[in-house]
Amino acid sequence: MEEEGDFFEKNDPKIIAYYLPQFYPTEYNDKWWGKGATEWRNVAKGMPQYVGHYQPRLPGELGFYDLRIVENIKRQIELAKNSGIYAFCFYYYWFDGKRLLDLPVDEFFSSNVDFPFCFCWANEDWKKQWFGTSNESLIVQSKTVESYNNFISSILDYLKDERYLTVEDKKILVIYKPRAIPKPENVLKYWREVVRNEIGKELYIIASISDKYEEYQKTDFLSMGFDALGEFSVAPHLEYFKNVTQDKNFVCDDFLGNIYDYEEFVLSKRYFEVNLRKTYRAIAPMWDNSARKVNKGIILDGSTPELYQKWLEDIICETQVKKKEGRIDEALIFINAWNEWSEGAYLEPDLRWGYGYLNATRRALKNTREK
Repeated sequence: MEEEGDFFEKNDPKIIAYYLPQFYPTEYNDKWWGKGATEWRNVAKGMPQYVGHYQPRLPGELGFYDLRIVENIKRQIELAKNSGIYAFCFYYYWFDGKRLLDLPVDEFFSSNVDFPFCFCWANEDWKKQWFGTSNESLIVQSKTVESYNNFISSILDYLKDERYLTVEDKKILVIYKPRAIPKPENVLKYWREVVRNEIGKELYIIASISDKYEEYQKTDFLSMGFDALGEFSVAPHLEYFKNVTQDKNFVCDDFLGNIYDYEEFVLSKRYFEVNLRKTYRAIAPMWDNSARKVNKGIILDGSTPELYQKWLEDIICETQVKKKEGRIDEALIFINAWNEWSEGAYLEPDLRWGYGYLNATRRALKNTREK
């Protein structure tokens, strides 16, 4: 890192990094994938698909960490603060009362670490595709109104925490699959009533744009009861990338995925192609899920800390203007992700770039302060 210490300043946008807690053994992963299976098993399988392809992706300072050890979480937070990251958005896995991957979240929650956090409820079935095998469901999220209503009680204790992230004193909750909510007007209204009655606070519910923009243009999420929308990069941006699959010299002839040009996307500022009303921007520092999908992966080719920094600076400036004009309620930007190693989407240090992406985040904030 360029320096140590909390780099965030009060006039900066609040940069929120998605956080995957899949880096420790659990009874379910042991059962489904074999003793000791974690996300690192996918990472270690990464192989180059074409000449110049950056695989495998190996961690730097933090190594192949185990999130049962709270010191690892504390160091992650130190690194985040040093680079100006304001908060983590933990993926929250809840299936009709059963929680998965809860230990790291609870380790953080029970600690005295001073760092804001919020949740993104991953309200979808847990499938074998996590380890790149099939779409067979391993544990199912019920689609009933009753189940969705019951969800909100599971996070009440977390919402009470003073570290829980807010917008206008309302507790942020991101919903990964907003279109999956049955009778959303009723469910969201019920959630708000429960939170208001139980903890005396309001909810700020964000619908995640985790697919093509055009799919979300068909639905008025704000009228359904959501407070805002939030991009979940790279899915809504993908159609604006230039496909360069045919330009690559492949190691094997059976590559069935797609490769996109990161540099062209950034230099052409294609992240500004579409912008729905009251939408928070997101950015992917990198993306390459071939470690999980093997020859069917989606790869953003040519990402560098410098290009990521340019993208981030552009959306910081746009976000500040939108906040000033009242088009969004708070200056928020989401990063996908802090540690999605199997999807090649991470800020954490690796052996190739070192602290490059963390330092680029810091420089982007510094440069936009001076504009």
